[in-house]
Amino acid sequence: MGRAFEYRRAAKEKRWDKMSKVFPKLARTITMAAKEGGADPDSNSKLRTAILNAKAQNMPKDNIATAIKRAAGKDMADISEVNYEAKG
Repeated sequence: MGRAFEYRRAAKEKRWDKMSKVFPKLARTITMAAKEGGADPDSNSKLRTAILNAKAQNMPKDNIATAIKRAAGKDMADISEVNYEAKG
């Protein structure tokens, strides 16, 4: 294919690798914020902040909307944030 293709592919794979690590975390944050305070970003400041963080990372609007809809769904299991601390 050529050297130019390899350079483009390497850049794309680097970007895709970053997105595959960041987007699920952002979606989880949006879902938890919408679950806690409601799906309206005007009245839920935590959700508004999570959406702004997602937009700063160039997360697609469809992914943001899906995360909010997932929180509003009745089949959604209770999701809560858990922090584990370890000493060693």
